[in-house]
Amino acid sequence: MQQDIFGPVLPLLTVNNMDEAISFINKQDKPLCVYAYSSNSKVISRLMSETSSGSFCSNDSILQSLMVALPFGGVGESFLPQQPPLFSHNQKTQD
Repeated sequence: MQQDIFGPVLPLLTVNNMDEAISFINKQDKPLCVYAYSSNSKVISRLMSETSSGSFCSNDSILQSLMVALPFGGVGESFLPQQPPLFSHNQKTQD
């Protein structure tokens, strides 16, 4: 996985343990989102606290996209600083 993926594609990666998963996530550029699926709340909490991403979603892949009030963007290399805020765009088009 070398680039951000946009679209109806959800890559699944198999790891041997939590340490390997956290290490894999942390050695890459920070992702726009980490999706974690587990019935164990300690697994979810550990992934959330030991990784960094633009957003985090547990046991769901749709709910986040339905919350239109949430801002879009990431952290680190996934952050889009060249994209102006929506109010700037509206101000420019209304003037």
